[in-house]
Parts: sequence; C-alpha cells; structure tokens
Amino acid sequence: MLRAMNHQSIISQYLSQSFPSWSARNKRETFTVPVGWRKTLFDTGSLTAQLIAISDGDFSVQVLWQGWRKMSQQEALLLGCSGNEKIAWCRDVVLKVQGKPRVYARTCMPKSTLTGNECQLKHWGSKSIGTYLFTHPHMRRGKMSAYRIPNNDLSLSWARRSVFYLQQKPILVTEAFTQPLPTE
Repeated sequence: MLRAMNHQSIISQYLSQSFPSWSARNKRETFTVPVGWRKTLFDTGSLTAQLIAISDGDFSVQVLWQGWRKMSQQEALLLGCSGNEKIAWCRDVVLKVQGKPRVYARTCMPKSTLTGNECQLKHWGSKSIGTYLFTHPHMRRGKMSAYRIPNNDLSLSWARRSVFYLQQKPILVTEAFTQPLPTE
C-alpha cells in the first residue's frame, strides 16, 4: 500500500528537481568545490562513524518521513528504474550531533533492493542506514557527486550523493550538510 506524502521531501525541496550541476569526483572542473568542503563531500568512509567521532557520545537520527513514494526523475535514473519501478521506499532523516542538525539525508531503495536481508531496512527506525551499509560484506559505492545548495532556511550549504550496491542491489543516498566536518 502506498502512503501519500502531502509535502515534498526535505532533501528534494532544496535540490533542484531538474538535473543540477552535480560534479563527479573526477570531473570537478565543472565548478569549484571550496577546499574546506572537499574532505566532507568526497570522503568515501562512513559519515555515521565520522559524526559519532565528533559527537562526544551525543549522536542521533531523527526520522522525518519514510514510506513508499514515487521517485524524482533523477533518482529513478540513478537507480536504473523505469515505468512502474519508479516507486521506492524513501526515508528522510536528520543526523544530529549534540542535538543540532548536521546532515539531512534521503535514502531511496527500489522494491527489488528490499529482498533478502535488505528487507529489514524498511523497519530500520532511528538507526543510521550507514551503519548497515558500511558493515555489509558485499557493499560497493558508486561515483560520488556534489552540489552547492542555494540559500535556504535549514542552513544547508552543500550536498553529496552516491549509489551504494549490496550484491548489485542499488540504494541511493543523498546527504545535505549544514557545515563541513572537522578535518582532523
């Protein structure tokens, strides 16, 4: 059963619905990523682990919305979905450090991904998806892209996205940051 969503996704609201100037890590010549943001946007390690490391024990995940939803054109394209396959389990969360929002994240998982062990991700609750992804023995991460977010009321500055593959099953993760992570 599909649950209707009366408002736009937090992430989608601040990222253009048309194809924005996303920059693949190896194609940064399309625009300049400030030096202070490069490690945050293109680090291939676990964002969850990085946030926990700077949290002094106060890290949390707040689920803003989750359920079945029609993906945007660009989300469907990145996940290789077409036609009726454009429906996915989507999850919008805010990752907080010491009670303050640091990252707004959106995860999209096609029905075909939510089979086998991955079916539990529909009931992941207030746990970080990164915890699952970075402990999965067959996880592979696709190319990372970055996007400069226009001024907004959530103080989001930059976003990144990539498709993770768990035994060839895709999961799209988009993360929008309020500030860069510490470099040390």
